[in-house]
Amino acid sequence: MKTSTQIVTIVFVALFLVLVTTMAVADDPITVTYDLDGEDVISIDYPGGWRVDTDYIPEAKAAGTFKDGKAQIRVVEAMPTDGTKLWIGIWTAPGVESFEDGLEYARSLGESLFTDVETTEPESTEIGEMPARTFHGTAKRQGEEVEFAMALLQAKDDLVVSVLYVGRPQTWEKHEDELQGIVDSIRAASD
Repeated sequence: MKTSTQIVTIVFVALFLVLVTTMAVADDPITVTYDLDGEDVISIDYPGGWRVDTDYIPEAKAAGTFKDGKAQIRVVEAMPTDGTKLWIGIWTAPGVESFEDGLEYARSLGESLFTDVETTEPESTEIGEMPARTFHGTAKRQGEEVEFAMALLQAKDDLVVSVLYVGRPQTWEKHEDELQGIVDSIRAASD
């Protein structure tokens, strides 16, 4: 028969093992591969413990972009679970095949999502070995001050992927390492 000291020791060891296992799982990145019509487009890693939503149907129906049994605009959403007001979305929009189309589409988003938009000029760069255009700025969303950054990625010859970050002021600084890690993880999906 075990003594009460042995039982307490066993319980503490078991709790320690559960804690260590949980911490390891929570730190594992969450990899999402964005696909379009069954073809993988890009992959991205989010920090473990973040809430990642890949269910496109409710948002597409709410936005009126669910047609013929398919979501026309499918958004992958991610945000930290610490209560920070921060949102990252990834999607493709029908008819957006070039950077010019993407920049026009982004302008239309600014009109419907934000007010008082101030933005930088788009810069040419490369993200995940894909040509990209990036810009950032400030705006108001539902009366609250926000900062945003958007990247348009030429994932395929005729396909531009939009990546949008929106957060309260100073949110980027609070989650800078995680957010930069997300950007650095973006890559074209393997065929």
